[in-house]
This record gives sequence, C-alpha cells and structure tokens, in this order.
Amino acid sequence: MTSTNEMGATVVFDGGCPRTITFKAMLDISGGQFVVFSGAGVGGLVSSGASTFSAADILAVPCYASLGSALEQINGIALYDVASGTYGAAATRGAYIVKVGGSLSPGTLVEAMGPTAVRTIGSKVVPTAEFAGNAGTATCIPGATTIGRCIVPGASGTNSYGVVYLNI
Repeated sequence: MTSTNEMGATVVFDGGCPRTITFKAMLDISGGQFVVFSGAGVGGLVSSGASTFSAADILAVPCYASLGSALEQINGIALYDVASGTYGAAATRGAYIVKVGGSLSPGTLVEAMGPTAVRTIGSKVVPTAEFAGNAGTATCIPGATTIGRCIVPGASGTNSYGVVYLNI
C-alpha cells in the first residue's frame, strides 16, 4: 500500500500534546496514510450518552478507498499499519515528514493532493507520474482544503520530502 512516507508516519514533534483518535479499520491501512472516518460504526448511530460510545463507533478507511470522498474529508494520518477489522490510531496534529507532490513553500498552507502527497494550496506544479493517475487514487481529488502548514519546504519530485505541521 502507499503512504506519505515509506517509513510510515514519521513524527518530528507533536508539541508535547499528541492528538490522536482510536478507530476500527474497515480495510488494511498503512502507517503514514491519510485516513477518512465514516462516523458511527457497526452498532448504528451514536447515542447521546458517552457511556455507550466506543472506538468501534469510528470506522476508518484509507483515503484512496474512501468510496467517493474528496480530500477535504481527511480526518488524520494513520500512525502505524492497521489490518482490516482491527483497531488503530490516527493523529490529527503534529509535524510529520511527508512526500511533496507539488511545490511546498515555507510557512504556507498545505493541502493533500492525493493519499500519498501534499503541496502548497494553489500550487500549479504538475505532479509527477508517481502522483498522477495511480490506480486506486481516482476517488481522491485535490480539495484545496487546508490540512496544515509547511515547516520545511520541498520541491516536487519522486523522492522529495518536507515537514508539515498537520492541523486536521
């Protein structure tokens, strides 16, 4: 499977206060892959009482398998590999080393341009073949929705990385 970094979710720092969400995977998810949450799980809708809420109420799929959702629906980045039907964790905040698919300028707002890469919002750089038209990525389209801010810039290219502080 693909992810934003071959090393998995690679956190540089999280500000001393990591923000994570436990989920149940509907499909296999690679560490470092953007994920989308479905909402209420197998048990139906969430009730008004916190006593009935469980991690199984949040189902997750990798972005490319999000059944028609666009990138503006990204809820986090998977922290490690998670097999279908098991529990995992996704981070919503923190600085991560991620692939650059378009230009990534320091201090600018960042959007996901697919399940495996990020770019500065409004970047007109044409993505490389690695990011354009990969099988299984057709349901993820750039949504110009901010997922964070660039800390360390990067140029577009097959093996270019930058550091993005996610704020999803």
